[in-house]
Parts: sequence; C-alpha cells; structure tokens
Amino acid sequence: MRSSIARPALYGLLSLALLLFAAALQLHAQTFSLETGREPVASLDGLWRFHTGDNPAWADPNFDDSQWPLLRSDQDWVKQGYKGLSGYAWYRFRVTAPAGLDDVSLLLPPIMTSYQLFVDGKQAGSFGRMPSPDERFVITAVRVSVPAEYRLNLAGSSKSREVTVALRVWHWAGWSRYIDGGPTEGGSQAGKSALIDAHFQLLNDSRRLSRGGDYSIGILCCIAGVMAMVLFLVRRRETEYFWFAVNQFADAMIFGAAIYDYLHPVSLLGRDTASQTLELISGLSYILFLQTLLRGRRSVLFSLAIGSVVATGVIYLTLLFGFWPSVGVAVMAQAVCYLVLSLWVFDLLLRRAREGLADARLLLAPVLISAALTLLESALAAAFRLGWLSVDFEQLNLFTRPFPVAADDVVEALFLIAMLAILSIRFLRSQREEQRMITELEAARSVQSLLVPAAAQKTPGFAVESVYLPASEVGGDFFHVHPASDGSLLIVVGDVSGKGLKAAMTVSAIVGALRGSTVTKPAEVIAYLNRVLHGQITGFVTCCAALISPRGNITLANAGHPPPYRNGKELALDAGLPIGVVNQLVCTEWSDRLEIGEQLTFVSDGVVEARNKTGELFGFDRAQAIATQPAESIAQSAQRFGQEDDITVLTVARTQEAIHAV
Repeated sequence: MRSSIARPALYGLLSLALLLFAAALQLHAQTFSLETGREPVASLDGLWRFHTGDNPAWADPNFDDSQWPLLRSDQDWVKQGYKGLSGYAWYRFRVTAPAGLDDVSLLLPPIMTSYQLFVDGKQAGSFGRMPSPDERFVITAVRVSVPAEYRLNLAGSSKSREVTVALRVWHWAGWSRYIDGGPTEGGSQAGKSALIDAHFQLLNDSRRLSRGGDYSIGILCCIAGVMAMVLFLVRRRETEYFWFAVNQFADAMIFGAAIYDYLHPVSLLGRDTASQTLELISGLSYILFLQTLLRGRRSVLFSLAIGSVVATGVIYLTLLFGFWPSVGVAVMAQAVCYLVLSLWVFDLLLRRAREGLADARLLLAPVLISAALTLLESALAAAFRLGWLSVDFEQLNLFTRPFPVAADDVVEALFLIAMLAILSIRFLRSQREEQRMITELEAARSVQSLLVPAAAQKTPGFAVESVYLPASEVGGDFFHVHPASDGSLLIVVGDVSGKGLKAAMTVSAIVGALRGSTVTKPAEVIAYLNRVLHGQITGFVTCCAALISPRGNITLANAGHPPPYRNGKELALDAGLPIGVVNQLVCTEWSDRLEIGEQLTFVSDGVVEARNKTGELFGFDRAQAIATQPAESIAQSAQRFGQEDDITVLTVARTQEAIHAV
C-alpha cells in the first residue's frame, strides 16, 4: 500500500526537476550596450571656431561663423599661428544635449587671461574681469586662470537640443610676449552635471598631486627652518642660524604660494608682489647666512651680490609693465644677476676653504652644486626665450610617478638634507668647543682665584683695601701686595690687554712670577716682568709698581698704567711703555712721601672707561673726584655707571701702627 502511494510522488518530483533544468538552459547573461548604456558626457577637445577682435553679435547662436578658422581647443593660439596676440578674441562651438537631460554642465580648462561664457547668446559665466577698451593699465584686472565648471539651464526640453557656446576671451598684453593666450591645456567636457562634478573633483585632485614636488620641498623647508630657529634660540649669538631659518621659511612660503595660485584664481599683481618680496627676502637672507657663517668680507663683490638679488626682482616687475624689448632680454639680464651672485658664492666658499675653515669645506659641495644648477637653469631659460633652444628645460621632469619631480627639486632636497646635516654637525662641534672653553675657563678661574685673592692681606702699619670685579668669568686685571721683612710694602697693580682665557693665563703667569721674585724696587720689578713676558705674549701689559717704606717714603714706576691718586690728586708720573712691547724696558722712578692718614689709590682702566647707555665715559674727572673714597665705593660707582672691562681698585694708607713699627 505504501509503495503504491510513494511511487507517483517520486515520479512527480523527477518531472519538476526536469522542467526546471530545461528552463535554465533557456536563460542568457545580461547584455551591456555601448550604444544605449553610455553616460551623457562628451569631450570638447577638438576644433573650435576662432576669430580675433571683439563684437557682441558673435555671441548670437544665429551668427554664421562658417568662415572662421578652426583652432584646436587643447592648445593655445600662439602654437597655432597667432604669436604675440593680445586683447580680444572669440571661440565658438556647438553642443547637442539628448532629450530629457536638463542638468548639463561645462568643464573648461584654464583660459588666459579672462573670459565670458555665452550659451545661445546669454551669458552663463565668466572668469576674471574684462577691461574696457580705454583702460591703459589693466594689471589689476589680471587673475591667474584655473579650470572652472559652469551649469547650463536647459530645462523644458523634451527632445534633443543643440546649443551654441561662445567664449569671449581677453588676453593681457603684458603676458602676450611670454604667456600664450586662450586655452592652455585640454580636458574640457560637457555632460550631466553630476558626472562633470565628479570629473572636476578628480581633475583638482590630479592638479594637487602634480605639485607633489613643491609640497615635498616646502615641507622640507619648513622642517629646516624650524630646526635652524631652534638652534638660534639655543645659541643666540650665532646669527647664521637665524638667517638660515629666515631663508627656509621664505622658500617654504614661495612653494606654498606657487601651489595655491596653481589651484586657485589669484590676482596677478598681488601674487607677483608677494612672490617677489619673498624672493628678495630669500635671496638676501641666503647671502647673510653665508656671509655670517663663513665670516666673509664686505667686499665689492659682496655689494654686487646684494644688488643682483634686488635687481632680479626689479627686472621681473618691470617686465610686467613692458619696459623690456623682449622677454629673452629680460631673462638674460636675470641670468647675469644670478651669475654675479654665483661668483660671490664661489669666491667666498673657495677662499675660506683654502684658508682652512671647516664650515666652508663642509658647505663646498652642496652649495656649489645648488648655485651651479640655478645658474644653468637661468641660462637655459634665457636661451629658450631668445629662441636659441627649442626645448623649455623648465618643463622637463626626471620622473612623473607618483608625481612629477624636476631636477631642481631633487637638487633642492639633497641641498636641504646636506645643510641640515652640516648645521647639526656644526652645532654639536660648537657645543663641544663651548664646553671645553667652559671647562678651561673654570680651571683658569680657580687658578686665578688662588693667585689673585679677593681681598688684600693685612699688613702692619698699612691699611690696604682691594676690590676686583672681572667683566667675565676670568679677568685680565691683577694686583700683588707683598709686605717685606723690613716693614716696607710692595704694591703692583696691572692690566693685561685682551680678554678671556688668554688674558687670564697671562695674569696667572705674572702673579706667579711676582711671588717667586725677590726684587722690590719698582723699576726693577717692571723690568723683571718685561724680561719674563717679552716674546711670550701677543699683546702687552700695563703696570704700576710702588714701594712704601715704614717711614712713608714712596717710590713708584709706571709702565703705561693709569697713575695712582694721592688724597684725590693724580700723581704726575711718566706714562712709560707697557710691558712686552720692547726687549729692554727702562722705567723712570718717582719718589715722594706718604704721611699718616694719607691714602694712595690705584685703579685700572676699567674704572675710567666705564660707559653708560648713552655712550658717555666715566672718565678721569669722575675717577679723581671719588679717589678718596673706600675701594668698594669706587668700584661700585664705576660698575653702576656701566662696566665694560675688568675693574680693579686698591687703596693703601699709613696708619699709626707704622710709627710704632719704626
């Protein structure tokens, strides 16, 4: 019973499967038609009607333009036989829109210089300002053209429709000699607005990517500028870092401006004014960077280099106003300016490298390569503009993927990397040198503090006060007070020429020599120091020596030092020659008497040569007026006035104890 029921059901399922299989054999894959499935977009690259001059009737769709010549829409009119054409010209072409397509847009390439768009006689858009015929100077009307999109109002059309598009173009005469008029590239399209919008966005993205070289170099310049400014803030005295930072920031802004005006419509006058200002800042800061870093001379060639940078900008701006007979001549003049600048760079680098300057040797390769390439580019540009070359080498790229990169971009990148490495090496070297100097100065200060005490020792029968205020870590002033066994007192006060470590070490040698000497007569003390120092130092030493007996008899000898004061009056000593100037130094001795209570005051030239903010010197009159005051008061007065050099003040007076000693 069960088998008789299941058998018909099984037969029914098999029959259904066979029917489904047969139906499947009849199905086909979907067919895509290039005739009926195309998107409504058409390229407008092709032949457009063209006519020079200006006539409002040429916008009329019924105007007969059949006699107008045909020009390619993806090339400027100069390449097609209209060299030097400026002023007005018209283009005309027709576009057929399919039935039911109301939302239509046009995508136009950059068109030099300004233009108006007419569709069936009605203005549908414009770019820039169209100057009136009576305007003499129209540079303010000039804007740098970029691709643009315009929507056309075709609403109400139930069938295919042909529209006439007319372009009224104006080309500035100032550009006509070196920038060609009309469309500068292909890529114009007409079609459904949504598709044109998408293509317009892709076009802008592509244009941004095409400036990848400028983006990269601009970012490198920013990095280099920030690094250089940080180095300058750490070492403010080394202004070469500051000038390099200014140069790199200016270059970064130049690249940024080039990118911006390639992507956005900008005023020509504003763009060129800004760009030439930045070029001037970049050029001058570059000269000052090399001049400061390499410690160059302010020679005639240096002045010519400064002038060449200024002249380059002047040449470009005057070219805009037509002050040059041809673009080639103007570009050749700029090439001469680059030559002058390059000669100064070559001369400075080679001369300083031969003199053994480490920084010059490090900079030699990158700077010379960069300068040589700039000079070569300017010469090739001049040759192209003069018609001597048929290839514009400025348009040649080393490679185009992932974005176009020119030779000067590669050289600029390598130059920046090399400069950053060199400046970093220099900074580290300077840091090490500075640390070494700090260590040496600290050692010299420690030695000097032992040899030149902060205060004079106590001496029986005499009241001695001393103040020593060095202008830096170590000083070049010295004093020596030596009480003898017979009750007399030898005082030596002096000043070493120069500053810093060398002067401090000379002071240490002098004080050491005095402490090891048994000579007490002032003239002999000075002669002894001259024998020790002559031929061993590069400068000289001023010195005043005094020997005071227990009875008050004074003997003094002077070697170019400011004479001491007795009770506020300057002693009439012979000035004498400084120590170290001649081989045999003979000084005249001067004798007198110092009574009980009288004060003898010695000062260094740091007192009389103190200078205030207005440039006024403390002077001998002020020094004499306070010469009876304590040593601390005299030194503080000079320091408050404006210390520029080491200040040393030593006073000595006979006391009542001197009588008992006798």
